[in-house]
Amino acid sequence: MANPLTKTRRRGVRMFVGTLALALLLGPDFWVYLRGRFLVRPSDGISAPDVILVPGASVLRYGRPSPVLRQRVELALEAVRRWPNARVVLSGSSLGGYDEPGAMRRYLVQHGVDSARLELDRHGINTRSSIENLGHPNGSLVVVSQRWHLPRACWLAASLGWSVHGLAAGSGTPDGWENLLREHLVRIANFWESPLDDRRR
Repeated sequence: MANPLTKTRRRGVRMFVGTLALALLLGPDFWVYLRGRFLVRPSDGISAPDVILVPGASVLRYGRPSPVLRQRVELALEAVRRWPNARVVLSGSSLGGYDEPGAMRRYLVQHGVDSARLELDRHGINTRSSIENLGHPNGSLVVVSQRWHLPRACWLAASLGWSVHGLAAGSGTPDGWENLLREHLVRIANFWESPLDDRRR
């Protein structure tokens, strides 16, 4: 016959392990979100930046920006006009005919932006690489993206040494629960990647 005390101890161990696992998952998620969200400001609350970064998002057929990317590039157009001396980096994936930076560039040029101002980063396969590809932190950075994405983007940029603010394009959450779940999971992954990066330096 099982000892009741042993059963209680096992239950206690399971509860402890479950609580610890939950803390290791939810803690980093909330930490990244809370630290990053305070860096999101309206444009009139941001001093003229040295760099404007527009991370990529999906492109539809014939190179048309998806609704998410269109929100970003529409706000980027306002930012480019507001801060005429900023370096403008359009970053995203580019595979075959799929070209996120190219789609953003076409939109901005069609709306009167001088193409010489636009720097295309076709190796920005994710948010982290888009920021890393900017090079050594130099001055201030503004990231143009959706409010659900900006806390992580700003936290990453700050952790990599940038003085950063986020400029929110559109509103709401990503389409589909799977995209929202992905954002939570990537926050956790990015949090745990940071100590490894520090050790590599």
